[in-house]
Amino acid sequence: MGFWSGVCNACSSIASGLGRAINDMGENLSEFASKSISTVASFLAGKAASFIGLVAKLRNGPLGPILGPIVEKLILQVVEKGIQYLAKKLGIIKEDEKAEKVGYLMEEANEHKDWKKQEEFSSFEEYYAYLKKQIPYEQMDLNKLRDNQDRYMVLGTIALTKGLEEKLGIELSEEFLFEIGKSRMEGTEIQAIIEAFKALGYGSVNAGAYLRGELSREESKRITEALITNMKQYYPDKEESSLHERLGVMRAVSRDENEMKEIYKDKLEEIAKTQKMPEI
Repeated sequence: MGFWSGVCNACSSIASGLGRAINDMGENLSEFASKSISTVASFLAGKAASFIGLVAKLRNGPLGPILGPIVEKLILQVVEKGIQYLAKKLGIIKEDEKAEKVGYLMEEANEHKDWKKQEEFSSFEEYYAYLKKQIPYEQMDLNKLRDNQDRYMVLGTIALTKGLEEKLGIELSEEFLFEIGKSRMEGTEIQAIIEAFKALGYGSVNAGAYLRGELSREESKRITEALITNMKQYYPDKEESSLHERLGVMRAVSRDENEMKEIYKDKLEEIAKTQKMPEI
């Protein structure tokens, strides 16, 4: 039996449950989008459902129906962690706050037609501060928060993405979020990439097309130079060759889903041994 066959056999017992849970999450987010009484909330829930749709395709690709759902879950955790990191760094949420709390408050707000809508505020940051006053943490339904944790986490992550877009002045698409998860990007890597694309005058972080080699040689070279320059600022102790190697890994993963087996190898081994989803 090969190494990955052994991992698949060990992980099979939890894969189907994760697959169903992610499908249900996408359906619930789509339903929330269609029923939302706020235009902005409807857009964000739709974007969250679209992001889940991208991630959920992994099980139909090279990773298959066992590793696929497990890697999907790991990707969601990585994206949450990265976006959460930037949101805290830029002051959108406090250090002890999490994306799931943001998602909970957004969904609860949809049940209160008398509350102010997100479009009535000049920024997401102001809207979130308003929601926290409407339902302080001690008044939250912690059982509901626990039972719907993953859905709230994804919805909250997308909402925080909107806050980052406002702060940074550039669009962060679902496709870019997917690339974050596929390459298991750190928060500082995400920030370096966003700032590089903004400095080059892009209105959206066009990382997917760059990593897949779909841009012209000249444009790709400009982006590479900007990325290396920015990453040097955040990783001053790393050699330039190491930064180029990391970009090479991102390109490989973007072009071949099988590469995610290596990206998440430590977590897949941990799951195989414990039969539990680890924290990223």
